[in-house]
Amino acid sequence: MMDKTVNEQDKILVPVDGSERSMKTIRYIAGFAPFKNMKVVLFNVFHKIPEFYWDLTNTPMMNGRAVHMASWEQQNREIIDRFMEKSVAILRTSGFAPGDLEVKVENLDDGVTRDIITEARKGYAAVVARRRGFTKIPGIMMGSVADKLMNSLDFVPLFFVGAEPVTDKILMAMDNSASAMAAVAFVAGLSGHDDSSVTLVHVVREDEIFSDDYYGADGVGRNVMLKVFEDAREQLTRGGYNHDNIHHKVITGAGSRAGTIARVAEEEDYATIVLGRQGVSKVRDFFLGRVSKKVIHAAHSRTVCIV
Repeated sequence: MMDKTVNEQDKILVPVDGSERSMKTIRYIAGFAPFKNMKVVLFNVFHKIPEFYWDLTNTPMMNGRAVHMASWEQQNREIIDRFMEKSVAILRTSGFAPGDLEVKVENLDDGVTRDIITEARKGYAAVVARRRGFTKIPGIMMGSVADKLMNSLDFVPLFFVGAEPVTDKILMAMDNSASAMAAVAFVAGLSGHDDSSVTLVHVVREDEIFSDDYYGADGVGRNVMLKVFEDAREQLTRGGYNHDNIHHKVITGAGSRAGTIARVAEEEDYATIVLGRQGVSKVRDFFLGRVSKKVIHAAHSRTVCIV
C-alpha cells in the first residue's frame, strides 16, 4: 500500500440522509480499500423548517401547530445526528483515522441536488452517493437526486453504490478514448488499494466484429486496444497496483455493451465498475456516455463509478 498525506484533493464527498440505504454507502466506503488514506466528508442537506412557517404559527389557522412542527424538526435532526455518530464509528473501526472524518450538516438552501453540487465544487476527489431511496421528507425521492447528480456532476468522479458486499475487485470498461484513460488515471491515483485487482475489459458488439469501422481489414483496431491496455497497466502499476493483479480481456459478439459489462461484474464478483463518462471509439456514433447510463441501470446491484 502506498501511504501519503491526505490533502484537499484526497477528500470524498458522501451525501447521506440517515436512511438504511445511506448506511450501505457507509459500509461500502468502509470496505473499499482504495478509499483508505482519504478524507471522508459525510454531508447532509437538512430540511429545517423555513422561518416564514414560524411567522404563520401566529395566525388563527396555524394555532397549536408550532409545537408539532418543532418536534418534527427536532426528531429529524436527532435521526441525522445518530446516523452520523454510527457512521463515524463504522469508518473508524474499518481503519479511517479520526482526523480524516468530517461531518457536515447544512440547512437546505437551493435544493438537495444543487446544495450537493455546490459542496462538490469545493475540492473533492470524488462524490459517493447511493442510487435511490426515500429521504426523510415525504414525497422526495433520492432516485431523482441521483439522476440529477449523474447529469450535473461532470467535473468530479461519481460513485453510485450498489447493494452487493464489497470486494477489492475493480472492473474497468475501456475504449480508446481520453475519457477511458482519465478513468484509469483516477483509479491509479487512489491511495490505499492494497491488493486490489483491476480487470480492463473492452466489449465489441456482434454487429461490429467484421466492421471495417471497428477493427479494419488489417486488425488495426485490435492493436490499438492492446496498446490502450498496455498504457493503462503501466499507469496503474505506477500508481502502486500489483502488476500481477492487473488483467485485461476483449469480449466480442456482445448483444449489448452495458449488459455484458453488468453480466461480467456479477458472474466474476466485481463489486465496483469504473468507466469514463464519455468516450468515442472507432465505431461511428459510439459514445461511452450512453453506455455509462445503461450500466448504472443494468448493474443495479453493483457500485458504478463514472469518471
